[in-house]
Amino acid sequence: MNPHLWQLGLSILAVAACVPAAVSGAERAEGAAFQALIEDDWSAQERRFGRGDDQPAAIREVLARAERLLDVLARRDDAPDLVVEAAALAELRPAVSRAELLDETARRALYRRVRGAARQLALKNPLLADRPILFLKQRRFICQMIHEYVGYYYDYTGIHGGDVCVLEEPGRSMRVRSLVDGRLPRGNYTTLALSYDGRKAYFSFAELPERERPELEGNWLALSADERGREGQGFYEADRSAFHIYAIDTQSGELQRLTSGPEDDFSPCPLPSGDVAFLSSRRGGFCRCNNPFEPLPTYTLHRMDAAGENLRTISYHETNEWHPAVLNDGRIVYSRWDYVDRSAAHFHGLWVTNPDGGNPKALFGNYTMNVSACFQPAAIPGSNRIAFIAGAHHSPVGGTLVLFDPARAAYDPQTGEDRFESLEILTPEVCLPEAPGWPSSYYHGPWPLSEDFYLIGFSFQPLPGWGPRVVDETEIGLYYFDRFGNLELLYREPGLSCTSPIPFGPRAAPLQLPPQSNPELGDEGEFVLTDASWSFLPQDNPRPIRELRVYQVLPKVEDHVANRPRLGHANAESARMYLGSVPVESDGSAYFRAPAGKPLYFQAVDAQGRAVQTMRSITYLQPGEQRGCVGCHEPPSVTPRAKPPLAIARGPSAIHPGPDGTRPFNYVRLMQPMLDRHCLDCHDGAEGPGKSALDLRGEPEGEFTRSYANLRPFLRWYEWGGESIAQIVTSPGHCGADESPLSRILDDQTHREALKLTDAERRQIYLWLDSNVPFYGVYADDQRLAQLRGERVPPPAVQ
Repeated sequence: MNPHLWQLGLSILAVAACVPAAVSGAERAEGAAFQALIEDDWSAQERRFGRGDDQPAAIREVLARAERLLDVLARRDDAPDLVVEAAALAELRPAVSRAELLDETARRALYRRVRGAARQLALKNPLLADRPILFLKQRRFICQMIHEYVGYYYDYTGIHGGDVCVLEEPGRSMRVRSLVDGRLPRGNYTTLALSYDGRKAYFSFAELPERERPELEGNWLALSADERGREGQGFYEADRSAFHIYAIDTQSGELQRLTSGPEDDFSPCPLPSGDVAFLSSRRGGFCRCNNPFEPLPTYTLHRMDAAGENLRTISYHETNEWHPAVLNDGRIVYSRWDYVDRSAAHFHGLWVTNPDGGNPKALFGNYTMNVSACFQPAAIPGSNRIAFIAGAHHSPVGGTLVLFDPARAAYDPQTGEDRFESLEILTPEVCLPEAPGWPSSYYHGPWPLSEDFYLIGFSFQPLPGWGPRVVDETEIGLYYFDRFGNLELLYREPGLSCTSPIPFGPRAAPLQLPPQSNPELGDEGEFVLTDASWSFLPQDNPRPIRELRVYQVLPKVEDHVANRPRLGHANAESARMYLGSVPVESDGSAYFRAPAGKPLYFQAVDAQGRAVQTMRSITYLQPGEQRGCVGCHEPPSVTPRAKPPLAIARGPSAIHPGPDGTRPFNYVRLMQPMLDRHCLDCHDGAEGPGKSALDLRGEPEGEFTRSYANLRPFLRWYEWGGESIAQIVTSPGHCGADESPLSRILDDQTHREALKLTDAERRQIYLWLDSNVPFYGVYADDQRLAQLRGERVPPPAVQ
């Protein structure tokens, strides 16, 4: 045998044993068990591809992956000594080329020698070698990703267990040490992070008190709806369990609880400033698509100092957000669920914001159904690309590993949807979950070491959850992975998921972006729109833009169940207020002030008062923030024109309030008086000459009124479901007033002459049609009854 190959064989055995040659019997047994675990894992990887580890194709692929890895490592500036490994691969190459001639036992032995050489190469990678790994042991709640970070569900089902640990010798031993060391009570762990100096490990923990639970613990999906729920009332108990953020000093071991109270706090994200961004349900409100048995709060980005003080909301989005991480340029990348007037089962895209919460922007995934969700984004050292897990809405987090290049982000010129040229799928054997199907294995929690190398979680089991109907918890192990296809087990523990691998030690901090605000603006901010007439998709029949409408979306409160209460014809829609309008200059520019801390969206409106374009997302301002945008549905690469907008030559416009019945919306005040004045001569429900069968009287009928119910066939709106004007992208010139038959009826010869609507009345009707034809603008029962009686009600406290 070649001496290099013999030396490599000894090295592999030593690594497996993790001890010198002179060791105790117990240590040798431990090393042998570790080696057996690794070899079993190699065999399981081949079974994923429908073959055994004795197949010639498998042996050739292992060698090809190892040679690619060797080539890349050898070209690094900090390349390790790879003489032995290179010689060993050269020695193995002839045998691999003749693998078909070997018997099954010899092929299996050859596979393991080649695989051992590849593993040795991976462990010599300077980005991984001799670096402990911080990681999380956890048990996950199996349903959808919106349940995964809500402590109540773990309490209700009795799921508990986990720890914060350090893997001391990754790839060479399974020995770990606990940082918590039994100091926390019975409970559950989630979402781990490490400060840039390596001194603080942050995680979230939910204490689970002893209480009566269903007999089938930990398998919530297998329960009946009655067993699941009690209408979810346990969520409303004052002592319900919730996740809170803890910090461990990695040198002294001091354990500190940073947050408390009834709200869920999780996903700590250390910032270069020393503060911590995190996600919390403190924002208030619920998802709008919940079943009766699943109360699910909205959680969004928050921020606090390192001691847990000065806690504040920095995202006012009205639906959920996930997985904040800091990019190399100092901004926070995260996942946002965006379903204003569209599907609640898609559009979990990548977004980016400044560390103070200012300037939120979509990066990818807000205009496609072909990637269901973009989770766990992570910056790549020395690169502008972002790694993320393409996952699913109807399962816990997990999926395929993807690289996203913001410089290549683009929309399709025909559909306006996200194009995929910016994506590189590194694990194509795992399908995009809930897009073409459900994967039989999945990845989780990537930590990029470079564009080529990763620490990552991986499970051989199917992605579980509501969608795939896999009800049991699956196990995730810690792995080394590279883009060449090498996947090497580092740690696994039966009965637990081992996630969130992080190199344990200091690392370079990204840029620290200072706050950008004008304190003179107080609780307001300013927007500058360069050209409201510009949109990514062109107008079929261009109409000049004359004003910009400003709306505020109101978070769902009072009741967590979808369509309880129903606000109008649209499915699971948002309550909203029309704050008013601002003028648009002849060049399409607008400059105006708006309230900070409110979820806002805009519409570009023509001279007749009809929306040409509408947002189906929200934005918001921080106090004193000054923001700009180019136009409608702008791609990330678009830049403002060189000529200064006319609007900035004057002071900022104030928002001019709208008509009565819009703040918040109230059909009885906004629309019924016009129907009473102009329509009841023909549409009063009576029979006879000149009478119509269409009854437009305002008497209550069910949740609404007779006129509102009877107008439904003449209206079009955006929604989650088949009634929507469009599902994904808004096309200019196809908003509510343009698409609703009612607009054409008002303009036919009979009605135009008979009604003699004033310009203000016609604009008021268009406003209602473009605002998604709401009936109510509030969720609370007492306020809804007041609106049904035609009374003016104030907006809700949670805004």
